Amino acid sequence: MIFLSNVAKFFHGKPLFREVSLSIHRGDRTGIVGPNGAGKSTILGMMEGTLLPDEGEVSIEKRIRMGILHQELIKGNDGPILQEVMNVSDEVKQIRDRLRELERQMSRLSEDSSNADALIEEHGKLQHAFESFGGYTLEARAHKVLAGLGFDPADVNRRWSEFSGGWRMRVALAKILLSEPDILLLDEPTNHLDLESLLWVEEYLSNFKGALVLVSHDRAFLNRLVTRIVEVDRGKVSVYTGNYDQYERTRAMQEDVIVAAYKNQQEKIKRIQKFIDQNRVKARTASRVQSRVKMLEKLETVEPPAQARTLKFTFPQPPPSGRRVLEISDLVKRYGEKTVYDGFSINIERGDRIGLVGPNGAGKSTLMKIAAGVISHDDGIVKYGHNVKPGYFAQHQSEALTSERTVLEEAYSASPGITEQEVRNLLGAFLFSGDDVYKKVKVLSGGEKSRLALTRILLSPPNLLLMDEPTNHLDISSCEILEQGLSKFDGTLILITHDRRLMNAICTGILEIEKGSAEYFIGNYEDYQYKKKLMAAEEDFIPESPKPAPDPIQQEDSDQKESRKDKRRRDAQARIALFRKQAPIKQEIQRIEKTLEKKETRKREIETLLADPTIYEKKEKIRPLLEEDPALSKEIKGLEARWEELHQQLEEIEKETLAG
Repeated sequence: MIFLSNVAKFFHGKPLFREVSLSIHRGDRTGIVGPNGAGKSTILGMMEGTLLPDEGEVSIEKRIRMGILHQELIKGNDGPILQEVMNVSDEVKQIRDRLRELERQMSRLSEDSSNADALIEEHGKLQHAFESFGGYTLEARAHKVLAGLGFDPADVNRRWSEFSGGWRMRVALAKILLSEPDILLLDEPTNHLDLESLLWVEEYLSNFKGALVLVSHDRAFLNRLVTRIVEVDRGKVSVYTGNYDQYERTRAMQEDVIVAAYKNQQEKIKRIQKFIDQNRVKARTASRVQSRVKMLEKLETVEPPAQARTLKFTFPQPPPSGRRVLEISDLVKRYGEKTVYDGFSINIERGDRIGLVGPNGAGKSTLMKIAAGVISHDDGIVKYGHNVKPGYFAQHQSEALTSERTVLEEAYSASPGITEQEVRNLLGAFLFSGDDVYKKVKVLSGGEKSRLALTRILLSPPNLLLMDEPTNHLDISSCEILEQGLSKFDGTLILITHDRRLMNAICTGILEIEKGSAEYFIGNYEDYQYKKKLMAAEEDFIPESPKPAPDPIQQEDSDQKESRKDKRRRDAQARIALFRKQAPIKQEIQRIEKTLEKKETRKREIETLLADPTIYEKKEKIRPLLEEDPALSKEIKGLEARWEELHQQLEEIEKETLAG
């Protein structure tokens, strides 16, 4: 569908990347990762056809339908968002408008009109074309997609201009998803989604039949949706098979092998150079010296891997608070006629790290703002504990920055007790590098201001940290730095985020908010998901209505009628039935266990081979091993999942058979 052949792009005379060759075929699911500014969006623009390479060629198959989401919002028509979303293409819009015009004309015609036949014939052809585009189900599908992205039924008739930038981006995404293109090119689609909407989009895209190319910093999102990772970093583009986790493992393994090969080669070079230096002036060894000089000249040098950005920084810790940090009792909050909370209560204690989850509009951000003192409540008690110093991070916090200061001055003012270099380190981690630190705050974009506000909070953290979507506008490396900082944070944290990896890494509890009430789950996000599945399974199991108790005298007679022999016979029949049902499952389990043993043995063999530095000098042997290893990991994971599923089936069959 799309082919990039040896493409290069230059900015201000410097190469952004060179010699990049990529192909996107039908059904491919590709994730593009790398630091901000590395060129991810540039590659996406070339695939779209809006950016031309400075070198090489880009070939795009004719007549493929593309669905494209940019980071920068393209202005929509200021009509109801339902109509905006339904305009999935100019062709569909033109057909729909023409059908309406024809229907108006036909409603005014008499039966014997000379124009009737022509109008009816044109209307029939357009109806057929409209149906082929799914036009008659378009409105129902538009309602479904908008609901999945968090819009209330009443919202669909509101005008585009009535929504904020984040919600307008959702309208654009809804329109793209509804168009059902051959290929989706999505640039950071999760930035403006809450967790509930993200999960819906993730499920939608997992069932998408076309090709998918995705730029994202959401590691869990990438894990679920892609089967290939394209890494753009420091002018190089590398392709890895598998999802994001497999990419990380493969890259780490490759770097270990390269480092080992580099060290081994450096030792070899030192030995040869030492021989040359010691024997250079000896006539009897002149030929051997010359041979080794030529050997060094012909040696294909192993380059060490580029060092990833690391942060050598100790995050300041807040002053300790009392045991009880925040007490909310009988909270009431209304917006006009809508009641968000009516009698809500919760206590937060020192050291809690709580993730807030729940459907869109449940009141997560409202609760956060009330806790931060940003908005008032109508009734109830909101009280901080002893020595509690709250700090609130949200997108509008960037408005509190001093516009005439430079980035460095603004960051340094938050914590003057640390060195300028430490401040620069943290600014660099949040994508302010080089001369960027001397920019005035007033010229920064909204995303840059948000990152600067986040830097200030981490430089001087309060002991109650309230954070609403802190990972927006961060690349993956910056998300990992934030994760590192929050994992070492000694205070109390309340967090709203769509980054499930972040919640898994730092949260000790999940507070689910829905319909003005809350339920607390101990553990991280994965623990919460597991418990929710168990609860759903229990709800799905509806026990049969209890049968009326038998008459005691009749029961005694019945017991006497069933002899021990009859009971043994019945038990034996049940065990035979159980064996017959379980036998094929047990056979499959045995086959899986044998296959697993072979696969795991082969994986250990590959790891042993890759750990040998000498093998890296034989490039023809390395590539097959590097491709086989992630494929083996995927097969092993699938076999283990099937093994667990079969054991669960055995247990269920045993319960049903013996109970019967």
